[in-house]
Amino acid sequence: MLRVEYREGLYLPDLDLWMDADAPRERSVISHGHADHIAEHRSIIATPETARIFRHRRGDAEMLTLRYGERRDFGRFALTFFPAGHCLGSAQVLIEADGERLVYTGDIKLRPNVAAEDAVIVPCDTLVMESTFGDPVYRFPPDVVTAARLYAAVARALSDDRVPVVLAYALGKGQEALELLLQRGLRVTLHGSVWNVAEIYREMGVEFSGPYEKYDREHVRGRVLIVPPGCRKQPMITNIERRYVIMLTGWAMHRSAPYMYRGVDLVLPLSDHADFDELVHLARASGAQRIITMHGEPKFAAALRDLGLNAEHLAHYQGSAQSEKKKRGTKKTGAAEPLLFN
Repeated sequence: MLRVEYREGLYLPDLDLWMDADAPRERSVISHGHADHIAEHRSIIATPETARIFRHRRGDAEMLTLRYGERRDFGRFALTFFPAGHCLGSAQVLIEADGERLVYTGDIKLRPNVAAEDAVIVPCDTLVMESTFGDPVYRFPPDVVTAARLYAAVARALSDDRVPVVLAYALGKGQEALELLLQRGLRVTLHGSVWNVAEIYREMGVEFSGPYEKYDREHVRGRVLIVPPGCRKQPMITNIERRYVIMLTGWAMHRSAPYMYRGVDLVLPLSDHADFDELVHLARASGAQRIITMHGEPKFAAALRDLGLNAEHLAHYQGSAQSEKKKRGTKKTGAAEPLLFN
């Protein structure tokens, strides 16, 4: 079977193939455009949508784009992308080599996402799966229930002459929140970074359910403002005297969520990741004889073993103190606040 390593990105040494490398490489496959999955590579392989987002965030690179379901032979291996349901253009990667089918899910959401292509489950021999929420505490309510809570909170704030501020990532969740709010007929204004990505969505053929506006500090009353989570302590938010702040994050299910997000009025469990039950379903339905979990706690692999599956957790590469120091405090490895925004 193909060897699988994690060292500043996922690496298949038998094929000399990098995926989502977070240090510059000669060539890397990119599953999606979030900042913790991309770096300034010389050459990338991605979906057309992810390539466009990569260009927006990292600039020019040599780009080979593959549409979903398009199989490309690279000699020693073949690649095919399948939807991951995480954000626009997000992809699972099927690698076929020496008779083995290995799937790397990247970040994945099996529930329907109003701002991403519907994910599929790809049959494989080896499944390398993102498992951020691989704990039974993270069983998300149906998104329609969470959306109803969002609508009710926004309606209360507007009726009280307060400005609803929704905290959501510039890529993916920001557009998911935008579409949900537009479907409700609400007026929405976007932080510049969310606006820029929404315009890329439109460029790539996505039609939102109504018009939206770019942020203007003189025109926030009567509107819902969507901003990235990192802005919540910045003047554009704190200067709004009558505001109602809503955080959208899967970490809302954690019992300490009210203490994680001080200054936030409401934390709602809208996530662009699979929850525990989805991850278990994915592992089983893939038919994989070998399952490798990553970007979560090792106990999820143990839970899969308890269910009779052959699972192991992929630890971070221990190659240097510097690389480990770099990883500490990032969304994927554990401790710092950015972890809490998924």
